[in-house]
This record gives sequence, structure tokens and C-alpha cells, in this order.
Amino acid sequence: MTKSTREIDRLIREALSEADADVLSDFGEQSLAELLTEVFRGRQRLFVVGGFVANLVFFVFGIFAVINFLQAPEVRDMVVWGAAAGFCFAVVATIKIWYWLEMMRHALVRDIKRVELQIAQLAQRL
Repeated sequence: MTKSTREIDRLIREALSEADADVLSDFGEQSLAELLTEVFRGRQRLFVVGGFVANLVFFVFGIFAVINFLQAPEVRDMVVWGAAAGFCFAVVATIKIWYWLEMMRHALVRDIKRVELQIAQLAQRL
């Protein structure tokens, strides 16, 4: 966290009432393990599990392609196995980026719900 972010967090906590601060602490920051597993609990969990399995399959096939690339007797075979390995690792990287984006989407939704809660509490006071 940058210094300015910590400063903003401190100012927000000072501005909140005691009850609001308790609610905010209940929705505190999640650890990395919680962020990783939260994606598997969403509405699209079957799609995420499918992506995870596909990621494993492409990774294993990529390793297999690298091994065959290193053992290929001809240049043509090396090109084919090298292209297969490159494709597999590109797919693995793409699936990982998608997974990270899902993690960030869940974090963003959680923060938006925090703001909605604050607005609802403010509306009740008015």
C-alpha cells in the first residue's frame, strides 16, 4: 500500500462512526488465499473449475512438448514441438490472466457492496 492510500484509509476510519467502523472491519481486506478461493465460490464456479482443469491440461501438454522438442531428431519436428509448446504456454498465460481478472472483479464487487452499505446506512439516518 502506498503512503497516500494508508492516509486515505486513516481519514475514512476517523470519519466513520463507531458502528460503521465495526461494519467496515467485518469486511476487512482478504488474504491471498481467500482471494484465490473466492473465485471458486462464485456463480460461475463450474466455468472457473473448467478453466483450472484446462490450465493444468495445457501446462502438462506444454511440458510434454518441450521434452519432445529437446529430443526431436529433425528440424521439422523441433519446429512442430516448439510451436506446440509455445501455443500451450500462451494458453496457460491467458487463462492465468483471466483468473487474475476474476479475482479483481470479485474484489471490486466487494468494495462496491461496502459503498452500497454505507449509502444505505446514510439514507437511514436521513
